[in-house]
Amino acid sequence: MSISDFVGLAVTTVITAAFIRGLRPGMSALIVLRPACDRIFEAGRFHVASHDFSFGAVLNAIVIGTLILNLPRVRERVPPKLAVMWPPFLLMTLLATVYSPVPGDAFRKFLTYVTCGSIFLLAFVLIRTRADLRHYLKMILLSSLIPVLYGAYELVSRTDIYPGGRIQSTFSHPNIFAFYLLLNIGIVLFLHASRTIRARRSYLAIAAVYLVPLFLMLVMTKTRSAWVACLLLLLSYGIVYDRRVLVFALGLPPILALAIPEIRSRIMDLETGNNYVGWVQQVNAYAWRNLLWHDAFPWILKKPLQGWGLYSFPYYSPQFFPLERAHGVDAHNVFVQLAFETGFVGLLCYLWIYVRGLSWIALYSRYDRQAVAMVVAIVVGYLVVCWSDNLLEYISFNWAFWFSVGLMFAYMSAYRSHLRMLQQTRGQRSYLALDVEAVMGVRQTRPSVAE
Repeated sequence: MSISDFVGLAVTTVITAAFIRGLRPGMSALIVLRPACDRIFEAGRFHVASHDFSFGAVLNAIVIGTLILNLPRVRERVPPKLAVMWPPFLLMTLLATVYSPVPGDAFRKFLTYVTCGSIFLLAFVLIRTRADLRHYLKMILLSSLIPVLYGAYELVSRTDIYPGGRIQSTFSHPNIFAFYLLLNIGIVLFLHASRTIRARRSYLAIAAVYLVPLFLMLVMTKTRSAWVACLLLLLSYGIVYDRRVLVFALGLPPILALAIPEIRSRIMDLETGNNYVGWVQQVNAYAWRNLLWHDAFPWILKKPLQGWGLYSFPYYSPQFFPLERAHGVDAHNVFVQLAFETGFVGLLCYLWIYVRGLSWIALYSRYDRQAVAMVVAIVVGYLVVCWSDNLLEYISFNWAFWFSVGLMFAYMSAYRSHLRMLQQTRGQRSYLALDVEAVMGVRQTRPSVAE
């Protein structure tokens, strides 16, 4: 047994044992440990009945099984308008496995999508009070400590570093690390902006200091799409909470571009290699993507409704993409990928997740406008990086993202339910006039179901 096998088995055993103890310790262990295991799980695999599995697949099964066991509580806690977010997309992707050229890989991919929806829904079972939300957001921030520390080790020692001097930490690619850092930055800004969560000042101060290594690591991943999404987060935070951050957000990028050669070179790369004239030549990363999307579009129009089947893009891409004839490539764009594999019907089902979710949470602006604005910024930032990356392939990041969004949605839902409960007991007074500390400070023996 290799070291990767041993560590992967140990981590999977710990997480499994935590789930046996209960949902709360199980989800805490999963969220804290999983981000440190991407490369370990990839290297450590085992065989069952001539099939190759990773320890990550075991955790996928545990997450889906946990959702099944908790379905009664999920039905009770999840608002009906949010319960319809995921089913259309999951049904369409399940259908797309039937006519996929690689049905086995397609079904495994479908199961990963199911786990993302499961993680989102399980968050509603866990959130009963404001303290619950603070606890799990702390777990997500805590989960970033090992990747940040290992990233700092890479940066200082220049060991185990990705080509081009990019920091990848415990993840299999710098982009995944960048998106994970981006999520943690969004959580810190969310905690500072919210007027109803009211985390301790000492905790907020520590979180603010922690932004420094998060920003540093994000810069050194050299992931341009994550930089754009981070700028969106800072602008949103500056507009709704602290206008001083606007100066920081608008002034810092050009200063960094001038002061740090690595940033300047990543930006300057986009000015060369923009044209492909018909033979193998060097093109920059975005031009490479544009050519891939352009060549994929005629295939999309051949089957615009149902697509070519789940996980079919890497299978068919050598037939239409001139720069990768020997091996298939992913779409590097979630929207192009889904249009190709599941048709425009599947793409619309995917976009429905965000339309339904954002329209629902927008109604909660009357209770906590700043918190809602930051949730929207986090989700929109996710969609921004969907444009130029294979975001659906990054399981550990997607679990953290959808769990975080689920926590924030669940908190808003429970907050409104408790406000209504207090309104009924105290008379017809304004929601905002009620005692905020009394709303989410104590556990309810049976919380009311939110709309």
